[in-house]
Amino acid sequence: MSNLDITATVSEAYKGAWSHFGEMVKLVWAPVAIYVAASVLHTNYLQTRLEGVSPEDTEAMATAVLGWPTAAMILITLFLWPMIAVAWHRFILLGETSTSAVYFRFGQREARFLLVTIFLSLLAVPGLLVIMVGGATALALFTLPVGLVIMVAGLIYGLRLSLLLPAVATDGQVDAKGILDATQGNVANIFGAHLLNFLALLCIAVGVSIVGGLVTLLVGNMGSVIAGAIVTIFSQIISVAILSVMYRELVLKNTHSPMQSHNLH
Repeated sequence: MSNLDITATVSEAYKGAWSHFGEMVKLVWAPVAIYVAASVLHTNYLQTRLEGVSPEDTEAMATAVLGWPTAAMILITLFLWPMIAVAWHRFILLGETSTSAVYFRFGQREARFLLVTIFLSLLAVPGLLVIMVGGATALALFTLPVGLVIMVAGLIYGLRLSLLLPAVATDGQVDAKGILDATQGNVANIFGAHLLNFLALLCIAVGVSIVGGLVTLLVGNMGSVIAGAIVTIFSQIISVAILSVMYRELVLKNTHSPMQSHNLH
């Protein structure tokens, strides 16, 4: 059983994004451009709707925020995210690139990727429901710790089963039991890699926010909105790279898969 190297995993993801920046831009620039444009339009909509609304009036705030533009933004994000993630997973694990100037593909593979992503996000919901429903009853003192245990267990399983995503993206074997076996004993390392990535992204976000503040003085609030959208996409791409490296180290190397895989360096 392989032991995941936390520092090496995160370091490879960042170095790979830097050394393969050109390929990354070529693969994802079209969906990223659409996401940035949608973010700008949505921000303008929210600013208009929230004018004169008191932050203390939660009902008025919810009414102002919720609407078809917000729903459209969510749908656009759900549609674009699998396109970006699948393309980057396939580049990292298969070395697959595109000869087309515009890579914009949403097919059966991306749809499966989206469904698995939604499934993983729902694993913590049962525990949350136990806390919410039980909290309104006389059994709150019992349901709260039980709900927390169920929710944490769901999050841990979700963390381990997230390695299903590279498998789906690369048309590999989608075997939940095999993934759980491969990640057995590496839960702390997987969590540590994500935590280290979060801290690195936090430092990047702080730096970008400072630059964005200066840009805002020149071009207005849209500068910070665009910078924020780009940081969001970058953080997602780095997370994809980390999952790919984990999948290669914990799954492919232990199953002697014939799939082509290589380091990002």
